[in-house]
Amino acid sequence: MNRFFLEPYLISDERVNFPETVEHQIISVLRLRSGDIVEVLDNQGCLYRVSLEVDLEKRSVIGQVMTQEVASTEPAVKITLCFGMTSRDKFEWILQKGTEIGISEFSPFISSRTLVQSADLSEKKLVRWERIIQEAAEQSHRGRLPKLNQPQEFEACLNSSAATTSLSLIAWEEDDANQVQVSQSLEEFDGSSIALYVGPEGGFSEEEIHLAKESGCRVVTLGDRILRMETAAIVFPAVVLHDLGEL
Repeated sequence: MNRFFLEPYLISDERVNFPETVEHQIISVLRLRSGDIVEVLDNQGCLYRVSLEVDLEKRSVIGQVMTQEVASTEPAVKITLCFGMTSRDKFEWILQKGTEIGISEFSPFISSRTLVQSADLSEKKLVRWERIIQEAAEQSHRGRLPKLNQPQEFEACLNSSAATTSLSLIAWEEDDANQVQVSQSLEEFDGSSIALYVGPEGGFSEEEIHLAKESGCRVVTLGDRILRMETAAIVFPAVVLHDLGEL
């Protein structure tokens, strides 16, 4: 069944008003017609099953709400993925696949070894990335759209997650006396949010790991094999969600 995320104000009195872009998608791309059923989400936790009324002459679509329920596909634990700024292709792949597996928030950062050293993003790029997230969320039946934060310096990212999450884990490929397996780090976890840090292509420096430890991050290993950053950015949250019974 086709899914669409819409602004809550478009859903009122059991009636759904679709924006022009969605009307075009329904009529010209999906070729849906009157009587077809779609699912609409308000990004606030509600899912509506909606019967379409399609006017081909006016190229307009109205929806009639049939049922309303709570979206049940969101993980109970909020995962924030903090990862180094990288090339456009890798960045977009991480957004797409991360959304599919259940990441709730993306927080890109700039560190000493990130390929991209600027936090400035064009409005055009942000719109494209948010569209990638929305399409992935609709395809994978997410109940809410993951949030994409503005890039920030690594230390600022650490401070932010320390203040807003129950636990912060940082994956590091080097040997560390205090390093543990991901499952060990979650043994006594009973919070509602976790921040996961994945380094850039060149990895984290020892100074950055020291800074992360000082902010409260716990260093973990993803195994004996060295993963590419874009691989680690998906494997890490997938392992955490699996160990929490959310995957």
